[in-house]
Amino acid sequence: MKIKKIFSVLLAALICISAMAVNVSAATKKSVKLNKSKITLEVGESITLKKTVTGFSKYTVQWSTSDKTVAAVKSGGKVTAKKAGTATITMKIKGTKYKATCKVTVKKASTSSKKAKTNSSGFKSAQDIVDKMTIGWNLGNTLDCVNCTWLSDKLDCETAWGNIKTTKAMIDTVKKAGFNTVRIPVSWNDHIDSNGKIDSKWLDRVQEVVDYAYDNDMYIILNTHHENGWVKLDASKEKETKKKLNYVWKQIATRFKDYDEKLLFEILNEPRTEGSAQEWNGGTSAEREVLNSLYQGAVDTIRSTGGNNKTRVIILTPYCANSSKATLSDLWIPEDDNRIAVSVHAYSPYNTALNRYSSETKLTANGKKEIDNVFSSINSELLSKKVPVIMDEFGTMNKSNIDDRIEIAKYYLSVAEKYGVPCVWWDNGTICAPSEGEGFGLLNRKTLKWYFPELVETLVDAVS
Repeated sequence: MKIKKIFSVLLAALICISAMAVNVSAATKKSVKLNKSKITLEVGESITLKKTVTGFSKYTVQWSTSDKTVAAVKSGGKVTAKKAGTATITMKIKGTKYKATCKVTVKKASTSSKKAKTNSSGFKSAQDIVDKMTIGWNLGNTLDCVNCTWLSDKLDCETAWGNIKTTKAMIDTVKKAGFNTVRIPVSWNDHIDSNGKIDSKWLDRVQEVVDYAYDNDMYIILNTHHENGWVKLDASKEKETKKKLNYVWKQIATRFKDYDEKLLFEILNEPRTEGSAQEWNGGTSAEREVLNSLYQGAVDTIRSTGGNNKTRVIILTPYCANSSKATLSDLWIPEDDNRIAVSVHAYSPYNTALNRYSSETKLTANGKKEIDNVFSSINSELLSKKVPVIMDEFGTMNKSNIDDRIEIAKYYLSVAEKYGVPCVWWDNGTICAPSEGEGFGLLNRKTLKWYFPELVETLVDAVS
């Protein structure tokens, strides 16, 4: 009997150990997969494939394509369609047999129609659109000029800050260089009455410029830019500000409601209280609360205009487009609307990129850390919560340091691509020295030649 009991105990122990081994084995089973097994893109479009890797404590991912002339792939999984055809994208764990594939079918780019009645690509979320944005260019210091009271014809505001009138040839040149996104900053302050009614001639001109990019099959970000003179983040003025902002956006949205999903609306640019102690540091919680209220009203207004505005991507910008934890975590994001993206601005490293009074020109270890921290903050507060982000202003001013600017751009965009954040260069049309202003210009708008072709090539190649 004792022997039987001992045998029974040993047998039970062996069964438990076996079960534990099976459970451990199951828990450490290795596998890899991609979020899509097949995709269809048009020439020029991009999408970022998402990987899932289990069972590996440390690993290196290798991306490859069966035909880079049809579809190229970057280290972060971003696939870009090059020409019509098919290709297979492979994601493999280096040194192992584990891999996953996605078949890519590339079609010729279709001709856009301004009167598209439905969203042609059938996208389901803002992320789908953001994934297809590669590198962008800002039409800065043009339609966003303000304080033009000295002009007899307010349409001349477009050239008030020294740039020439925008032409289709300019946008054609931008598209030809490889940019697939154009941000069109527009200031409405000088073109609305006290109630917010927009001058029809100004709205017509804005639409004309939008069409230059729309006809080029580009993604377009249209916003309200320098409006802090009347968009007050003050609780005592919240009601009247909201009413006026809603009316402005109702007119803009109604004008463009039949444009397809490649047109995105950015409600406000760098909203802030000018001259306040916290203007450039994220504002106060009370100001951020008012801003959220304004956003709720504007989003509801845009959606209510119907047409493609029911599903159009709307971009919300935190206080002053700041990427700090407080501004990002306090930003209102509607839970029931997955057509919302967020825009932030980061001219980093600051001393090299934006500080006119700094002699710093090179990318240092601290400069890299500054860039890393910006995107780490964006990731922890937004991307990790499935909120897509667009860096719709970035760049480095001209300090006669083209090689350094190229190095910074390469690093900046490599980090952005790692997190899946498309970036839009701020081009204000000037290449002046720091002592004279902020020289962020890339395109000579008169000659249609690029001031710094090597830098433009770097920007485009970094995301292709």
